Amino acid sequence: MSNRNKKPIEVAELFAGVGGFREAIKNLNKELPGDSFKVVWSNQWEPSESKKNGEDQFANRVYMAKFKEDGHYADDIHKVTGEEKDESIKKVVPPIDMLVGGFPCQDYSVAKPKNVSRGLRGPKGVLWWSIDRLLDVRKPKYVLLENVDRLINSPAGNRGRDFAIILLRLKALKYAVEWRVVNAADYGFPQKRRRIFILAYKLDTKPGKLMKASLKSPQGFIEKKGVLAHALPCEMQDGIQSEFDFKKFPNQQSIQSRYKAKVSPFLSGGMMLGSTVYSGRIRPIPFPGSKKHTLRSVVQHVAPFVRGDVSKFLVKDRREVELWSYAKGRKNEPRRRLSTLVAYLSNHPKLKGKFDRSVLHAAAKGIPVTLEMDYDFDYVYEGRSKSVRLAREELNFKVADLLRLAPKPLRPNHVNRREIAKVLVDKVQRAELEEFSAGIISDRVISLFAIKDKTKQRDVRSGMRAHAAEAVRALLADEVLRPCMVGGMTVALDRDEVSGSSFAYGYKEGGMAFPDSLDDAGRTIITSEGGASVSRFKHVICDECARAESNIHKDCAKQGKLRRLYPRELEAMNGFSHSHSDACEKLEISDGRRAFFMGNALVVGVVERILKTLVS
Repeated sequence: MSNRNKKPIEVAELFAGVGGFREAIKNLNKELPGDSFKVVWSNQWEPSESKKNGEDQFANRVYMAKFKEDGHYADDIHKVTGEEKDESIKKVVPPIDMLVGGFPCQDYSVAKPKNVSRGLRGPKGVLWWSIDRLLDVRKPKYVLLENVDRLINSPAGNRGRDFAIILLRLKALKYAVEWRVVNAADYGFPQKRRRIFILAYKLDTKPGKLMKASLKSPQGFIEKKGVLAHALPCEMQDGIQSEFDFKKFPNQQSIQSRYKAKVSPFLSGGMMLGSTVYSGRIRPIPFPGSKKHTLRSVVQHVAPFVRGDVSKFLVKDRREVELWSYAKGRKNEPRRRLSTLVAYLSNHPKLKGKFDRSVLHAAAKGIPVTLEMDYDFDYVYEGRSKSVRLAREELNFKVADLLRLAPKPLRPNHVNRREIAKVLVDKVQRAELEEFSAGIISDRVISLFAIKDKTKQRDVRSGMRAHAAEAVRALLADEVLRPCMVGGMTVALDRDEVSGSSFAYGYKEGGMAFPDSLDDAGRTIITSEGGASVSRFKHVICDECARAESNIHKDCAKQGKLRRLYPRELEAMNGFSHSHSDACEKLEISDGRRAFFMGNALVVGVVERILKTLVS
C-alpha cells in the first residue's frame, strides 16, 4: 500500500522499553516521502521498579528524553486494560491504526530451562491479554508483535498451546496473520538474535485481500507474496509441513482442555486465514548485494563516539584472563551439590544450631579441598593441556553398586571404611572400579578436547587405566581425618563420612569463542551483559584487532588488550542511534542498566524492513 499524500498510520507502542519500534519509525520517516507513521500513544512499565513513579523508572526516563512525554503512559497497563468498561481504555488510548510491541518474554526466555517455562500463565506472559484487550476495543488495522522464538513451543508440557491461543484470539478479532522466526544476522545485521515477528492485519486491508486471494497457494504466499516474504526474503525447506484447523478448537476453553502436543504444529514461518493455519520450516535468503555487518564494523563505527574513562571494561590481568577463559571454555567436570554438604554440617553434633545457613554454605565450599575429595590431573593432547577431575562421590556410587547396597544415582551414597576395604582388596571388584573411573575420565578428556576421531578416542581410553588406578588410590585407599574451619570454629571431619553425605554430578558445557570473533555478527545480547563480573555469555574482544582491518595477534588473550563491549557498541548491535546513546549518557544511566535495555530490545533494522514493506 502506498502512503504518499495519505495521513500517517497512527501507532500505539506497547511495552515500549527504550523505544525500539519507535526508533525504526523515526528512521523510516526520514527515509520515506512524508511521515508514513506517527506514534500517538506509548506505554512502558517495569514491575521490578514498581516502587518508583513511572516517570522515574529507568526505561521511561530514556524514552521520554528521546521522544518527549506527549502521549506516553508511564504506568501499569493493567490499570487501563483491567477495567471491564471499554470507555476506560478509550479515555487513555486514542484511536489507532496500528499496535506494535515486544511483549515481555521472561516466561518464554531461553535463559530459563524449558521445564520451568510457564508461558501465558506466567506473571509476564499474562501481558498478552493487555494486547488482546486493546485490539478488541481500538480495533487497529495492523498489529506487529515481537517475542522470543520459544513462544511457538510454549509451554514445555504442551508444545504450541500458547501460540494457538494467540492465533485463536487474533482470528476472533478478524485478523489474518503472518509470522516468521528471524535471525537478524541472516539478513546482514550485526547480531545473531533470533526472534519471532507476528504481523496481523484486518481482512479488508491490501495485505489481507492478497492473503485471501492466495489461499490456494499458501506456500507461494509465505515465500513470495506476503509482507514478511518481501521484507525478509525466504524459501520453505520442504513446503507446507503443518496444517492446523481451529474448527476443532472453537474457543480458548477447548484449547485449554483438549489441545495436546509433544511437538508444536507451528513451525518457523506461517500464515493464518480464518480457521486454517499453514506453516513450515523457513530458510532465509540474504538481501542481494547487501553488506554483512560484523562485530568489527560495529566497533569501528562507534569508536569516534566513545567518551570518558573506559578502563573498567578492560580484562586487566592474567588471572582475570584465566577466569574468562574458563567461563567460556568447554567443561566436563563433577560439580558438587553444596546443599547436601550444608545439610550434613547443620546436623553435625558439634555444629548443630550454632551457625546460620550462610556460614555453613561458605564452609562447605572449602571442605572438599581440605579433605581432598577430588582427584585432579593434567592431560596433554596435541600440545594442549587441560585439567581433568574425578570426585570422590562418583566412586561412592560405584562402590555401593559393587557391594549391592542399592546405590542412588541422584543422591548421596554412604560407604564406610570397612565396605571400601572389601572392594579394594578384591582384585575383580577393584579392577571394575578402576574401569568405571577410567570411563568417566576418558569421556571428560574426549569432551574437553572435542576429540571426534574414533581412533583417537580409543587411544585416549586405552591409556587412561593408570590415571584411574591412581584416582582410586588417592580417593579411597586412605582414611582422611582433618581439622576443618566452620565459622571460625575448628571441627575434625572424616572424609568417608563427609563424602557419604555429599553428592557430585557430571556437568557438561560446550565451549565458546574467546575472545569473540570480530568477523562475524555478535552473539545475542542478554540482559546481564553489563557489569564487570565474569560470564560466558558476555562479549569479550581484542581492542587492537577490532580497530584494525583484520586480526593482528595470533593469541589475543596473551596481548593484554582484551575488553568487554562498551554500552554504545551494544546499542549499535541492536541498531539504536547515537542519539539514544547520547540520551543515556546525559541521564547518567549505568552501564549495567544500558546493557539490560539492550538485552530486552529488538534489532531495529528488522522492524524497519517490515514496516517499510507494509507501506510500499
